[in-house]
Amino acid sequence: MAAAVTLHPSANIQAFLKKDLDVSRLDKVYDLLWWAGRQVPPRPLHRLKMLGRKIVITEQADLHLVWSVESVFVKPLPDFFLIYSFWTTHICNDEQLYESARGFVLSYIWLIRYKSDFEIAKDKWLLPSDLTWPVWRAFVESVWQRDVPSHPGPISKRYRYGELRISRLNQIYRFRPQFLLSHLAQGYLYSYSSYGGFFRREFAWLIVAFAYLSIVLSAMQVGLATYQLRDNKGFNKGSYGFSVASIIFPLAVTAIALLLYIILWLYHVITTICACYYKITK
Repeated sequence: MAAAVTLHPSANIQAFLKKDLDVSRLDKVYDLLWWAGRQVPPRPLHRLKMLGRKIVITEQADLHLVWSVESVFVKPLPDFFLIYSFWTTHICNDEQLYESARGFVLSYIWLIRYKSDFEIAKDKWLLPSDLTWPVWRAFVESVWQRDVPSHPGPISKRYRYGELRISRLNQIYRFRPQFLLSHLAQGYLYSYSSYGGFFRREFAWLIVAFAYLSIVLSAMQVGLATYQLRDNKGFNKGSYGFSVASIIFPLAVTAIALLLYIILWLYHVITTICACYYKITK
């Protein structure tokens, strides 16, 4: 997880903006972001609400437009991004910062396409309180005078994608070799408050798997009782193999779950000890 911005904006504005707009965690895995989303603009806010997603405010740029089934994270748009002189003074002379800021602002242009989107954004405190719809439309038009909507120019690689699915980002961070040791337990965003919540969500698919096994085993039992299949060597051999696999599968899953529990427990114990040691020696 990205560190909170502790630098006061007035101390060093560019340093503050770089931390505030940091999406390096997503840029690092740009070659795999196709697994978490598509290279299309994000859907407007009213559409996200139609899909039943709750808009949750985040101050982390690398969580902006990251979604789960129930919610989508959105980072509020500060008022200074709407001021041209602020860009020329503090942003345009730094290429990396410029690309991050442009990508972030362009994401809002796609999120707020209609007045209904604007009202949703104001209601959720995503926009400055004194911003009006005519002013926003004028700002959008001024941006499109410099850019073609389908070719927005230089932006951070992350913003070439729209919404990104959190479960897929977790998979990328847990199983990519370069992150395997450091992110196997936490993934991209660890959102569980207890081990129970983790196992309920990550192993929910087992209910479907066990139901399928039960149906197949019942069908095999019926098949073996019929005259046509009773003496069929292929069916008998297949039934035998599937029955053995059905016995081994729950045992293997239980062993994996137990091993994962031990790994998570050790991870949290070790990180807690390291954090305490760091505070003592600091």
